[in-house]
Amino acid sequence: MNSLDEKYWDPLNFYKNAKINSKKIKNSINDLRFNYDKIMVCGKATNNHPDFYPRFATTSTDIESELYVLVDHTFSQKESIKRSGNYALSIIVHPLTVQKIENLGGKIFWFSPEYLENNLPKIVSGKFPKGNSGLTALSLASFFGAKQILLSGINLSAKNYAQFLDGKDIVFSNILNDNKKIFSLDGILAEKISFEDWCQM
Repeated sequence: MNSLDEKYWDPLNFYKNAKINSKKIKNSINDLRFNYDKIMVCGKATNNHPDFYPRFATTSTDIESELYVLVDHTFSQKESIKRSGNYALSIIVHPLTVQKIENLGGKIFWFSPEYLENNLPKIVSGKFPKGNSGLTALSLASFFGAKQILLSGINLSAKNYAQFLDGKDIVFSNILNDNKKIFSLDGILAEKISFEDWCQM
């Protein structure tokens, strides 16, 4: 089903997945440690990402990453999941996605959208019901205490990503109101900066 179809965003699917996944929770994002002032967040809008540590990436971004991030409640991302490593997953992701990550030897650290009642850490992924993994990665970078976040390949400019722009405003507002800064390599969603200048800040 196309993500532009409103049926795709039926919250009943979120709750169904969360109920199944709640039985598999062993670790949450509280069990991760990223004590860095700078974190780079990568998306699939470009194939070229600078080499930086640490960097978070959506699962559809084909790079090595310290943390892979996913909030998709469907199984549409299955082909892009091909690595072991650390995964930050929303409790609403499709259970078959969880199974594939486990089969690859990946380690899962759970979080929850703010509208579900549970004991997991709450992370804002956008405007309900349309969560976005790239925006979630920004929220996670802020959650882990990064004071400066660099966007690489996250610009929401593709046609099917325009639906997440309202959610972008929410996520950016939360981060900026916490006196943190967001920069971008392409200058589309945030202040443009070169990778070299960002590293020297």
